[in-house]
Amino acid sequence: MESKNIVGMSVLGLTFLLGAQGAMAQVATQPQAVPFGSFVLVPTLNVKTVSDDNIYSLSSNEVSSFSQIVNPNLAFVAQDRLNVYKAVYNLNAAGFANDSNDSYADQTFDLSAHLEPSVRLRFDSGLAYRMLHDDRGSGRTSGQGLTAILASGEVDKYDVASIRGGVEYGAATARGLIVFTVDMSQKRYARDFVAFGRDNDTLSSLLGLRARVMPKTTLLVDYEYTDTNYKTDLVKGGTADTQDNRILAGVSWENTAQTTGKLRLGQGKRAIEAGADINKFTWDLGVIWKPVVLDTININGGARASDATAPYTSVENTNYSLSWTHDWLDRFNTTISLGSSKDDYKGATPARSDDSKNYGLSANYQMRRWLTFNAGINVTDRSSNAAGFANKRNVMSVGAQVSL
Repeated sequence: MESKNIVGMSVLGLTFLLGAQGAMAQVATQPQAVPFGSFVLVPTLNVKTVSDDNIYSLSSNEVSSFSQIVNPNLAFVAQDRLNVYKAVYNLNAAGFANDSNDSYADQTFDLSAHLEPSVRLRFDSGLAYRMLHDDRGSGRTSGQGLTAILASGEVDKYDVASIRGGVEYGAATARGLIVFTVDMSQKRYARDFVAFGRDNDTLSSLLGLRARVMPKTTLLVDYEYTDTNYKTDLVKGGTADTQDNRILAGVSWENTAQTTGKLRLGQGKRAIEAGADINKFTWDLGVIWKPVVLDTININGGARASDATAPYTSVENTNYSLSWTHDWLDRFNTTISLGSSKDDYKGATPARSDDSKNYGLSANYQMRRWLTFNAGINVTDRSSNAAGFANKRNVMSVGAQVSL
């Protein structure tokens, strides 16, 4: 392999791994890509020690525990001109000091390809298989007391297999674009009594139109469709199937008046098997504001309806969040975050309503190109009109990210 191709793919691999870090990109481990046949390998390792004073999110008789989290990630990346191919393996494993039944080892295998056969046509496709879990105190054990949670055994494990694809038509500099994406997934729990009413097949799709009205400003119109089919029929005591239709219009902008963001507003209609339809105003917002070079402010929010854990059929969520990242030094920054969320559960009597507040403080120090230390504290305070769901939780962590 020629060295210039290795360098090109190295940059691609680093962008792939670090692009989501956004404002924290200045203080982050910079992995070294390693040639591996026709690919480059970009490995990273995250390790963390966590102290949680209410691991089951209980209203009373709280249980605290320390945990050790290990999170290696292996990304194989290849590039052929504008075409990009990726294979990713991720392990997220945690061991708990209080009870080994809380431990887990989530894994993700992901294959994806980005193809650009012409300046007007771009394709994306992917396959993924994920082995995940529901923490005790969430999912089917949410709101239960300590005795019931301890008697539930190990965490509820499940697998998600998915296939996705997308196409975008129109030159990157054109005034108009058409976007279409589709995602099909299958969720299956390991234990039969847990799978009852929870195993499902989901089809999600989006059809969007983009109109560039200024060099850095684009108008958006999106139609989103989601069909969720539960394997246990409602007549057999299972969960109601649902269909969601959403139409949203909005605007996205880049580097305009020191901000980059997207805002969409629209209407959603949720059809529930053997139940009343839900019509809800839907919106989402994401803004990155850099008032000065050392500060980054993230503003996010949204409102939409989605599936809920039985006995409820739907939850209407509205959320807001704000974070401020300040780069004190080239290698050191801090982030302060605030969040608020309201969840209204529908489909069962009595109705349930939760209000949550979240506060966070984190710090990152890049000691070397390949080594970054981090620490943080996160406080959650949830109130609810339903017994057993109100709780307070304080989580502290220290960790590091290591790469080659």
